[in-house]
Amino acid sequence: MSTLQNSDSPILIIGHGTAGTALARNIALRGGNVVGYLDDSSTAPEVLGTLRDVNDVIAEHRIATVYFAIPSVGSKTVRDFINSIATDDIEFAIVPRTYSTLTRETVDIEDLTDVDVLDLVGREPVKHDLESSRQFLAGKRVLVTGAAGSIGSQLVRQIAGMNADAIACVDWWENGMFFLGQDLAAQENIEYHIADVKNEPLLDAIIGDFRPDIIFHAAAYKHVPLMQANPLEAINNNVWGTLNLMRLAIAHAVPNFVYVSTDKAVNPVNVMGATKRLGEMTMEALAKGSHGTTFNAVRFGNVIQSNGSVMQIFRKQISRKAPLTVTHADVTRFFMTIDEASQLIIQSAMMGSDSDIFVLDMGEPVKILDLARSLVKVVDPSLTIEITGLRPGEKMFEELTYEPDNVGTTKNPKIFVVRDEIDFDESAFIRSLDEFLDQTRAYTIKPDLAVDFLKRMGFALQ
Repeated sequence: MSTLQNSDSPILIIGHGTAGTALARNIALRGGNVVGYLDDSSTAPEVLGTLRDVNDVIAEHRIATVYFAIPSVGSKTVRDFINSIATDDIEFAIVPRTYSTLTRETVDIEDLTDVDVLDLVGREPVKHDLESSRQFLAGKRVLVTGAAGSIGSQLVRQIAGMNADAIACVDWWENGMFFLGQDLAAQENIEYHIADVKNEPLLDAIIGDFRPDIIFHAAAYKHVPLMQANPLEAINNNVWGTLNLMRLAIAHAVPNFVYVSTDKAVNPVNVMGATKRLGEMTMEALAKGSHGTTFNAVRFGNVIQSNGSVMQIFRKQISRKAPLTVTHADVTRFFMTIDEASQLIIQSAMMGSDSDIFVLDMGEPVKILDLARSLVKVVDPSLTIEITGLRPGEKMFEELTYEPDNVGTTKNPKIFVVRDEIDFDESAFIRSLDEFLDQTRAYTIKPDLAVDFLKRMGFALQ
């Protein structure tokens, strides 16, 4: 990094723990000038004060670079610290808060990265029991839909490292599937199927030939404004595709089925959220039948690195030196990493009773405007922020459950299970849904009437 090109440039490290001291040793070996640390819990001689003393220490020692090296700290602490720095004339970087950093004893200078959105929305990563996941998947045949997408592809990569007997990747996205195959070319037990989850005969053949032990259903249309403008496609893909796949799982006696849902399925105000809630209700209805398939679901907040996320948009805007766009000053979101998302999917298959819905403890929701302000301050103070107004179907805040009192604990203290949120007549629901989907699949119903049907189902759509 440019900071180390001048060995006299004073460096301040935040955090006097394993990460900070290992980083200081590495910098010293490379000729860098670490003047000391800030730490709220250490009083060693080389600790120059607490995090609140940062501006005094910067001024006194003419600090040019600050490295934040407390990998497990919460995102609010990071944002508050960044926003407390009074000068823009320093270089700032954060030790990535990744699982690998948290679990090893040394940190190299190459572990540092310029501040990006991942650092600012990050919190202490939720550690899953990867060994038990490996034992659970060992020898099993696993089918993943949406396998070329951001979540699905990461799920495939994780499963590929857990001794599964075979993996079937299903997605209609040819380019994404091609690149996934290139990335995993060394894996001989993976097969790739260009297939749409709405295609009943093709999926029937794939499942019949592959004989999966587990299906992870991650295929979905997810972009709220786009689905708001294309409700029939949202319904056909997210509802019919899910019902089709679940029925095929039952027909082929697939032991486990995990449905990937979203926090937008809770009290949905948009078409996308309503279709995902219908998927959850379909899972609950089919789980009550007399068959050998166990159905579970998992709800996500915003996955940081996923395609089209606010994080991705901010990165592109920063690279163009364009204003960062925020839809509303008070809008908030929950965030999780793509590793957490994929690991939570696997954990759900391990822990669930029939029709359980799992959610991850994602801490407090993050105000998007605070996130944008922190990015501007650290990355490029010349950038501006524009409030653009809420988009069609967009909520001010998301929720993870309908009834917080119905949330139970699991053996993982960071994963919670939601049971029996809303009672409904499962048989009547499936009959009504089939009649509705006959119309949407044949396009004999107009989009506005399809939205009216969703409203009659009880969804307070905008």
